[in-house]
Amino acid sequence: MPNNSCISALAITAVLLLPSATLAQQANAESKSENIGPWEIEAIFKGDKFDRCSISRTLPDEVVVTFVRDGNGLTLVLESPNWKLDRGKNYPVKMALGAQSWDTEVAAESNSVSVGVVDKKFDAGLRAANALNIIAAGATIRVPLDRSTVALDRLEQCVTKNDRAIETNPFVEPPRKP
Repeated sequence: MPNNSCISALAITAVLLLPSATLAQQANAESKSENIGPWEIEAIFKGDKFDRCSISRTLPDEVVVTFVRDGNGLTLVLESPNWKLDRGKNYPVKMALGAQSWDTEVAAESNSVSVGVVDKKFDAGLRAANALNIIAAGATIRVPLDRSTVALDRLEQCVTKNDRAIETNPFVEPPRKP
């Protein structure tokens, strides 16, 4: 027969641990709608109108990598507070996804560059490769693509969900959810 003091100790331990477990589950549930692994998902509105969705992550060297989906398609944006670029200039780069690579140009702002993702192979490669390497004249930027398949799928869902909110009921404010 079990000792009453052992049963009491177990009951007290269970009561003390229960709130911690519940709070951890609530925190996870709240963060699932905004983050997938290292990727942060965001729906962007201009006033009351849906504009675009994005997923982004910050690399250790303060480079922010963002994929933006809007009515014009998918765009890759790289940004760093440490960059001093010539606004309006196009810089040549080589993009590499595993064994696949191609030359392109990125359009510059003062501390960011962007390139449209129009090639279907590039889009598919983002979902399959382990990393995207952007090889520029002065350095190679390595973007880990862990959880990118799920994040890119969620990006598509974000656009579909927020774009349709207006179509289904013009009298209701869009849900503004990523």
